[in-house]
Amino acid sequence: MASIADKLMERRAALITQAQEIAQKGVTEGRDLSVEEQTSFDQMIAEAQALHQRAQAIKEGEDRGRELEESFRSATGREVQREGGEQGESRFAKWAREARIGDGFDIAAVKGAENRAMRRVTGVTGGTESRAMSASGGVAQDGVYGQLWEYAIAGSQLLQAGVDIINTTDGNTLPMPRVTAHAQTPDAAVAANGAIPTSDAVLDTVPLSVAKYPYITLVPTELVQDVSFDLEGYIAKAAGRELGRRVAKVASAAAVAGFTTPGVVGPTGTATSFGNQSTSANTGADLFIDLFHSVLPEYRTTAAWVMADPTLASVRKIKTTTGDYVWEKALTAGDPGTIEARSVYVDPFMATPAANAKSVFFGDWSALKVRIAGGLRFERSNEYAFGNDQVAYRVIVRTGAVAVDANAVKFLQHSAT
Repeated sequence: MASIADKLMERRAALITQAQEIAQKGVTEGRDLSVEEQTSFDQMIAEAQALHQRAQAIKEGEDRGRELEESFRSATGREVQREGGEQGESRFAKWAREARIGDGFDIAAVKGAENRAMRRVTGVTGGTESRAMSASGGVAQDGVYGQLWEYAIAGSQLLQAGVDIINTTDGNTLPMPRVTAHAQTPDAAVAANGAIPTSDAVLDTVPLSVAKYPYITLVPTELVQDVSFDLEGYIAKAAGRELGRRVAKVASAAAVAGFTTPGVVGPTGTATSFGNQSTSANTGADLFIDLFHSVLPEYRTTAAWVMADPTLASVRKIKTTTGDYVWEKALTAGDPGTIEARSVYVDPFMATPAANAKSVFFGDWSALKVRIAGGLRFERSNEYAFGNDQVAYRVIVRTGAVAVDANAVKFLQHSAT
């Protein structure tokens, strides 16, 4: 549909054409324009100039409006709601219902969407299922990426622990700087003209590569054809949950491989448990205090605990010598519980208590870099499950993770016996 500015320019072009015809008539006949012709010519030129100014002003206003909407989308990851709150079917929903064979849908990364999703999820009371994911019940045209991350973060507590998410347009390997020791100032002050002692940080690089993880979900054709079914919301939920699960598994493996400094090793007799605080020192609650203080203070400000659910079940039963539980329930339902005033998150891919197992991790999780390459890619097929009258949606994500600071996160390792 032509814009108002385009229609004005079409009218201007018509006036210019008419004025040229009048001028050409005088040239062809070898005479000056009559008073009537000159008046018409001048009026047409004046009106054309006025139309040009109006069209230019409207065009500038439309450009400013688009810039404001783009700024809104960049800041929120969502589409601007029009007056009346009604929003037409999004481009993603239209693709989900009507795409032809081979038509893909690439969801590009929206700057800052992951952090905004983190704030929305961690700041909401209760489960994700009860929340309206947008004003219209579905997801906005440019908010699909942010919506996927809301579901991903809600389904993966490791992402809530504060990992650093990096988006790249391609999947080429990135050399990430990794620090194993930091430079330090001398204990003694240096006098004027005194030699400054050398203290070098120990740095190297670690490759951050990505691997492809696809999956296929099947939807009955009847639901695809039923406009009352929130198809895009369903796809976003399914893809987001699987994205969160996959990223968490990749990130967990990177954490175990990259955070290699033990904070505390359980004494003999704690191969499959944490011991009993009431009968032995340096077991039970003491282990968590030791692990807490094994991490440097500068990392503890934003630190969090991460462990598997069976591990957490055991931890919640640990009591101090005074009978108080180490675990402290959150004051608000839906918020994570705490140990030593630091949040505890569950990751199903972490090890459970066993001989020599690393079952509890604690520290600043921003040192764990999680990468998403090229956003997410969706593809649709009516033929894949033709025999069951189902529409297949294929989702592809390329992700990888690496730890870049071995000092940021440390772990509790169980004894061998």
